[in-house]
Amino acid sequence: MSTHKAHATPTKDFFVRMITKDISLEDCILDLIDNCLDGARKVRHAANADARVDDYSGFYAKIVFAGDHFGIVDNCGGIKISEAIDYAFHFGRRPNTPAEGDYSIGLYGIGMKRAIFKMGKMIEIYSSTAQEAFRAQIDVNEWLTRGAVALPGEELPPEDWDFDMEDAPVIPGTGTNISITGLHHEISAQFANPTFGNSLARIVGRDYAQFLAKGFEIFLNGKSIEGFPFTVRASDEYKPYRLLYTDESGVEVDIIAGMAGAPPDDLQPVERRSETDYYGWFVICNDRVVVASDKTDQTVWGDGGFPAWHFQYYGFIGVVSFHSKDPNLLPWRTTKRDVDGSNATYRRAIEKMKDATRSWINYTNDRKSDLDNAKERESNATATPLFQTPLNQTLEVPQIAITARRVTYGSIQYRKISSDIAKAKKLLGNANMSNVLLGEKTFDYFLKNESEE
Repeated sequence: MSTHKAHATPTKDFFVRMITKDISLEDCILDLIDNCLDGARKVRHAANADARVDDYSGFYAKIVFAGDHFGIVDNCGGIKISEAIDYAFHFGRRPNTPAEGDYSIGLYGIGMKRAIFKMGKMIEIYSSTAQEAFRAQIDVNEWLTRGAVALPGEELPPEDWDFDMEDAPVIPGTGTNISITGLHHEISAQFANPTFGNSLARIVGRDYAQFLAKGFEIFLNGKSIEGFPFTVRASDEYKPYRLLYTDESGVEVDIIAGMAGAPPDDLQPVERRSETDYYGWFVICNDRVVVASDKTDQTVWGDGGFPAWHFQYYGFIGVVSFHSKDPNLLPWRTTKRDVDGSNATYRRAIEKMKDATRSWINYTNDRKSDLDNAKERESNATATPLFQTPLNQTLEVPQIAITARRVTYGSIQYRKISSDIAKAKKLLGNANMSNVLLGEKTFDYFLKNESEE
């Protein structure tokens, strides 16, 4: 019996389309920032390979995008030529690939390639260490079609997947420079949208808040990005929950939860707050935010019979941080903007996260019995850096006397001509007051003058 082999090697075009199809432009840019951070971490690890890096001062990543160009430049050590030849341009991480360093955030060996192919057709990569440098220029259309084509009945030769590199001058400051032109139409359209830059700045400031707090600098079109202000309110009566432990998998887990802001007075869904991005659960892996302000069963809300998120829980913040020398043990997915809910370490942490949340749920129920008293107590709690929270395995909140007369609230909404609204504000002595405050004052005025009580 004769045997044959069916060719299963993927085509380059198919492979590129698959790895870029389901990732957003924002996530591609974050992947490139991840590479910068891992480079900085390797430089710091050269001094102390066993320590978690807590000082990134002096390192930066500068991102520019406009028209038909995207670029990212860093000073994070550069890539050795040998590593570029054997590993950096390989699609996926080979079994013999050297580790990126303890506590790295580059995991799958696909981030840079996925990002550059997602964005454009002409790519130039320059990287310099202190000893050597290289330059790679990639014409994507030429690379995709490069290779011999088999004639009918002939054996199909392997495609040429390699990238050409050349030696380049060494620069005084080590680092990597990636420039992409010939942007795909949908990419250049996103860059041209004024809201894209604002949204990206918010995401970068949030997802890299820990690194920014440790001295790393990120610039978007020349503007320095500020980190997300992770804070929690504390007082003698309000004490945040914090539990630090090592999971049986060897992963270090740090859970912090408490009051980031006062709960709402009115529980109507229309009373959405601008600070809602601060509320809910955050999941962090090796200092990188992978899930932000979650209010779904991706974390605890509605998971296994646990209460689903409700507007009355506004004000709650919870952060679960996972740290591991081996990033393969962490509960994140390839985009690093999602959590692996089946990960055993994460499932064990979920139960403790629920414990940290229950006290807040009960408190928001009880405070409705004596809202004025609760609000006065809440105003005495001051915001402190969340990651400076002392160990405290219970979320402590004051006991609200549920025997007090319960005050219920409702919302009143109506539409009026804008010029009349402005006139009413001036008559009340504050042309800049909010519409909500105007409504409250006019309602109070009506009751005071028309009520017989």
